Amino acid sequence: MLKKFLIIAIVFTSTMSSFSQHSVNDYKYVIVPNSYDFLDEDDQFQLNSISHFLFNKYGFTALKEDDIFPEDLMFNPCLALKSDMIDDSGAFKTKLKVQLKNCKGDIVYLSEDGESFEKKYAIAYNKALRDAFLYVKALNYTYVPNETILAMGTAKNDTSKQEIEQLKEELAALKEAKSTEVITDVAIAETVVEVTDTITETKETLLFAQKTEGGYQLVDKSSKVVMVLLNTRNPEVFMVQGKNAMVFKEDGSWFLSENNGTEVTSSKLNIKL
Repeated sequence: MLKKFLIIAIVFTSTMSSFSQHSVNDYKYVIVPNSYDFLDEDDQFQLNSISHFLFNKYGFTALKEDDIFPEDLMFNPCLALKSDMIDDSGAFKTKLKVQLKNCKGDIVYLSEDGESFEKKYAIAYNKALRDAFLYVKALNYTYVPNETILAMGTAKNDTSKQEIEQLKEELAALKEAKSTEVITDVAIAETVVEVTDTITETKETLLFAQKTEGGYQLVDKSSKVVMVLLNTRNPEVFMVQGKNAMVFKEDGSWFLSENNGTEVTSSKLNIKL
C-alpha cells in the first residue's frame, strides 16, 4: 500500500513540475515562516518547526525567516523559495498541502493533500503535515544552479558596491543641478532622492529605529511600523522582513535596495537611531 502511495506521489509531483516555469531544483534555499495563516500563534502545534526539520531531512537547505541568511541569499533573495501550508480541512478531515513560491510570488510547487481523521487539532495537523511532506520527499530534490535565477540579483558584494557607487554619483549630480536653486532648511530636510532607472524626487519620511529581538522596527512619527529589519552577520546590513529587500549603511547614510525579480532599485532612507 505504501509503495502504491509513493508511486502516485511521484507521478503527481512530476505533473506539478511540468506546470511550473521552474523546477524546485533551481532554488538553493527554502524559507520557512514563523507562523501559518490558518493558525493563531507562531509555531502553533510545532508545525513550523516540523516543516523546517522535514525540508532539511528531504535534502533541502531550509532556513527560518528570522535566521541570519547566507551571504549569497542576502544579495539575491530569488535563490530561495518561500514555503507555506494550505489548509483545505473539512468538518471531519484535516487536510494540508505544502506550497512553495518563488520571489515573484509564482507557485513553483504544490503538493497533494496530507490527511488525518484525528479529532484533536495538535495530532491531526501534525499527521496531515507529515503526510503532505511524503510528496516533498518524492521530489528527490537536488539543487542545480539556474543561470536565469542567479542573474536576478546582486549575488556578490562587489556588484552591490558598484550599484552603491553609481547611486552616489547620481546623488552628487542631482545636488550640483540643485545648487542654483534657493532651498530652505525645511525643504532640505524633507528632500530625498530615489534612484531606479531614472532619478525622481519625493518627500522623505523620518523613520525611528526601535530595537527588537531580531533586529529593528522602523516607525514613522505616528508610531506606525513601516518595515521590520532582521539582523545579518554584518551590523550595517539588514534583511527586510516580508520583502525581497535589504537595508544597508554606506558613508554614514542608510539605503534600501529592493529586488522585484527583474530589476534592483535603491532609495535613500532617513533613519534616526
